[in-house]
Amino acid sequence: MSKAVFIGIDIATSNVRAVAIDRTGAALARASEPLAQVIKGSDKSATQDSKSWITAVDKVLTRLCKQLIEEGFIPKSLLISATSGTFVLCDKNYAPIAPAAMYNDGRASDPLARAAVVIKDLKQSGPFVFANTPEFVIAHLSDQPLAQIPTDTSHALKMGVDLDSCDYLATTKEIASSLNITLPKLVLPGTKIATISNQIAAKLGIPTIPIYAGMTDGCTAQIAAGGATGSVTSLGTTMVIKVVADSNISGDGFYSHLLPSNRYLLGGASNIGGVSYQKYANDIESFNNKAAEIAVANFITYPLTVTGERFPIKSSSITNLVSAKPDSDVMEYRGILEGLAFTERYAYDLLQKAGAKLSQTIYTTGGGGKSKVLSQIRANILNREVAITNTTGSDMGAAFLSLASHTKTGDDLTGELMKINISHGEIFKPMQDEALNSNYQKYLSLITPYI
Repeated sequence: MSKAVFIGIDIATSNVRAVAIDRTGAALARASEPLAQVIKGSDKSATQDSKSWITAVDKVLTRLCKQLIEEGFIPKSLLISATSGTFVLCDKNYAPIAPAAMYNDGRASDPLARAAVVIKDLKQSGPFVFANTPEFVIAHLSDQPLAQIPTDTSHALKMGVDLDSCDYLATTKEIASSLNITLPKLVLPGTKIATISNQIAAKLGIPTIPIYAGMTDGCTAQIAAGGATGSVTSLGTTMVIKVVADSNISGDGFYSHLLPSNRYLLGGASNIGGVSYQKYANDIESFNNKAAEIAVANFITYPLTVTGERFPIKSSSITNLVSAKPDSDVMEYRGILEGLAFTERYAYDLLQKAGAKLSQTIYTTGGGGKSKVLSQIRANILNREVAITNTTGSDMGAAFLSLASHTKTGDDLTGELMKINISHGEIFKPMQDEALNSNYQKYLSLITPYI
């Protein structure tokens, strides 16, 4: 018996990942394909061959759909997530004039400023067509002119978007006009924007699947772990905090994406995280076991490995803060774990004061979730349950949005996302810990000069 499935694709920095889910949110098939290497230049540029996006997406769709069709599944929708800030500039015939500029390209601080550098270096006058990653790929899949493919407000946010009017800011339009750049039209996430063409479908051996507007990889990663209501901490190399609000909230180091029709996903990214205890990574289990035997660290730290922080403290001068020298490697490791938990608590408190809603359970993704001692420290200092998620990844979040986009009524993605069953693993319950709370007060004193 045939069964409807919904496909999510995440175009990351090094690879493309795709997953197909059923109406319950269960993954039924997966595929991945590497992308061209990111080239870093002496001018601080970071670029990638945008054609590799198309090649990789074609391959994952071919493999994924072959498996689905053989098993009697029918793909009903497709949604693409990508890294915000990565773009390619094209000429009037929609051919790239240069390699794609990556989100971390250091030639300028925002996409349009980077586009200006590209244009200046090539000494061209245009006209040019600006494309974020998704619409460049969707133009290929739908066999439509690039200028006819809109972008979503999430992928376009870094260019300057008014979420209330679903339009670019006046300054954004002025800059684009001065550079002779045509920007893609804006639509809300979840809007149907194209269909895979008959020609491409025949070439790849796949169905003619409707394509919906998506959200950035940070948003889809949040949705994969916490749905439309959960607060999510990603503990990878760095720590990323994401929460939900009913209004458009922003501040130093944090801003919001609109999840239609009545939710905003907001948060920020810190420079601390797994990188803070990287030197202990080779023997991490041993250090976790020993750190669990220590009641509380005898020093306080903000465990930066670089100078400068983005969130929850915004400072170009802050560096590793240490109240005292730890008396052993194990004590240092324990203190770093507490520093991570304290920073997470401070970040959530900051977002709550700005108007965000914090869920009773904090959902956790990333490698840091594997540490039981860190998870328990976090639960104790947050005074909330900490749940380790089984459904992780921006591709899974894109699939959730794909399902919600296909089944929604009007613009209400939120309501449909709330129907999806998100699987969670171990849950850590908070316990009273006066010594840890005392250390948190000392932590607040330690960071006071920088806030």
